[in-house]
Amino acid sequence: MKLHFVGIGGSGISGVAHLAEKLGFEVSGCDLEANSAYGNNITQGHSTSHVGGVDQVIVSPALLYQNSDNPEIIEAKKQNKLITWQEFIGKTLVKDKKVICVAGTHGKSTTTAMAGKLLEDSGFDPLVVIGANVLEWNGNYRFGKGKYFVIEADEFNNNFLNYSPEIVILNNIEFDHPDFFKSEEEVFNSFRKFVGRLVGEKILIYNADSIGVQKLLSIIDSSTLKLIPYSLKHAKVDFLLKVPGVHNISNALGVVELGRVLGIKDELIKSSLENFSGIGRRMELIADKNGIKVYDDYAHHPTAIKTTLEGIREKYLDAKILVIDEPHGYKRTKALLTEYKGVFDSADKVIIGPIFQARDEVDKSITPQKVAEASGHKDAVGFNSFDEIIGKWKMVNDKYDVVVVMGAGKSYLWAREIAKIVDPKFSNLTSFRVGGKIKKYFEVKTEKEIDNAIKYAKENSLPLFVIGGGTDILVSDKDFDGVVIKFTGDNLKWNVGENEITAQAGMPWDKLVEYSVERNLQGVECLSGIPGTVGASPVQNIGAYGQELADTFVKLIAYNIKTRKFETFNKKDCKFGYRESIFKEKSHWQKYIICSVTLELVKNGKSKAEYESLKKYINSKNPTLLEIRNAVQKVRVERLENPEEVGNAGSFFKNPIITSSEKSKLELKFPNIKIYPFEDRFKIPAAWLVENAGWKGKTYKDAGVSTKHALVLINKTGHASAKEIYDLSQRIIDDVNKKFGVKLEREVQLINF
Repeated sequence: MKLHFVGIGGSGISGVAHLAEKLGFEVSGCDLEANSAYGNNITQGHSTSHVGGVDQVIVSPALLYQNSDNPEIIEAKKQNKLITWQEFIGKTLVKDKKVICVAGTHGKSTTTAMAGKLLEDSGFDPLVVIGANVLEWNGNYRFGKGKYFVIEADEFNNNFLNYSPEIVILNNIEFDHPDFFKSEEEVFNSFRKFVGRLVGEKILIYNADSIGVQKLLSIIDSSTLKLIPYSLKHAKVDFLLKVPGVHNISNALGVVELGRVLGIKDELIKSSLENFSGIGRRMELIADKNGIKVYDDYAHHPTAIKTTLEGIREKYLDAKILVIDEPHGYKRTKALLTEYKGVFDSADKVIIGPIFQARDEVDKSITPQKVAEASGHKDAVGFNSFDEIIGKWKMVNDKYDVVVVMGAGKSYLWAREIAKIVDPKFSNLTSFRVGGKIKKYFEVKTEKEIDNAIKYAKENSLPLFVIGGGTDILVSDKDFDGVVIKFTGDNLKWNVGENEITAQAGMPWDKLVEYSVERNLQGVECLSGIPGTVGASPVQNIGAYGQELADTFVKLIAYNIKTRKFETFNKKDCKFGYRESIFKEKSHWQKYIICSVTLELVKNGKSKAEYESLKKYINSKNPTLLEIRNAVQKVRVERLENPEEVGNAGSFFKNPIITSSEKSKLELKFPNIKIYPFEDRFKIPAAWLVENAGWKGKTYKDAGVSTKHALVLINKTGHASAKEIYDLSQRIIDDVNKKFGVKLEREVQLINF
């Protein structure tokens, strides 16, 4: 069956398209943006030609409202092929599945993600579709082969009436979407119909603290329902959540009750929720520079704004907080104007930006200034353009510790523009957390953005430095009077037929490893726990436990800064060696911006159950590659949980390579020395040398050597200077050479020394 998705890059529809493809449907799609979030087989723009040759044309309800004159949609209607993605889920994707719906005016995405993660952690292997990016899944969906399908069920357009759930988590009910619902009565009527669609045991898990939910229960016949309440007032579970705010504790309580319904033990429920990292655009920290944190948040209903800001104030009690808010829709803002009273009280200053035109017409009677006035905040101001906001921000950016940009329209772009203005220090970009100020910093994803950054450097006669994850470098404390460019694209594409994975350079390396192992693809599992990005991996041919990047490497694409063109490098071109590549040579160093890396992996024959059973520490004499990988992963987790290990660059020294004659002399002098074969020579673990020179766990001023691994130098107090770390490394080099006659070399690169 051939499916075509209109606006396939949308926050909800893109996940549905991915699931459809994984379930065997032939999928195509189009979007106005060329660089769609979906990733592949995308056509830019809309055309009636897309309708021919497909069985169904699937669209978002929002697009129907915004583009009623779209010729592609009109043609699909004529051919009786048009269907919303919610209808497609309800009629096709949920076949033979037990449906769990999460509904309510606020918190649906977060609660859905929490519920999906809990089922995943408990071995239920669920399908999940959600209208936001889930950090653990690096996407807005999860494909699984289990019997449960977890769905974020939205009331707009009565979308949730397409589902027949067995379990519903109902967070809250308030009047919203005035562009669709004409009155509060219509909202409650819609929720009444939704609850009436429960099947099977008809389990309704509901927030007893919500006045709206209480009202709903008073107008429905609940005699056939299995009612399970939850309440902050009567909570019996203590949480230490990573996501801030009392509202998120409330969201979690609903998931606790879901877990108990499914027979999941409380200890596992608690562990899963406490390890939940959040979702995109829900208090998403997008920048932390020069002491200023910039958050991007989706909240746009007054209640959601208020609870989110209360959570931020709870997290940053003494901080100076600036809120930049984008009201969503003229009808919605007008209908909810009186409810803005007091919502910004947790902030020190409020800037109301231009109102986002959602699915309605411009209403000149509703302005940013009126929203600011309605809020009653002592320091609130309205601006009619984002340029005005930027101008104001440039004047006050040194007065605030936390900036929260809120809205569901273009505000996510505002947040990123504001983040760019706060030029960082190298200490904000490196894992050592050291380094001086930077004159100009660019984060780039596209050819145009790369070109603009290079053009700026050339026009201002400034030197360029290209940075990856900042994990394999030690940058000096001196200010850098130049331009730093960081490629941040982090999309990933899996060519199923070829078992090839292409990842953009900005993706964290460990995310790629996790993605591969999840799909039973073998070849990089031993490289788990190596810090940094995919783009940094070929520079020094990363390796561990007998695996190297070169083993699976197919090609990379890099942007030549001098010619301003893309070039492709195969394995031979890269000249891989032990922690070496052509990109570390002077002829290529800082000449290229690596944009993507392609690897060819091997499909592992083990079943999912076998994979899960291997997730424990190595206890066998001949461990499999996957067992090694999971052991490394355990060490990585321990390292991340230990505060002293946070400021480091991974392995600081290379393992020395020696000849057979040197080996004989060392073994004669030091009988306990560890030496291993390496190609036609031999290798000494640098960690053994450092530890046996007496440096493991030792400190030098504010720097030190890890107590867990002698190869890891750390910014022990968080206040170490680059010079202190460098001096510590030199003392270690001198001591090892004095005791063993072996000269250690630094694996990290020294920058701006």
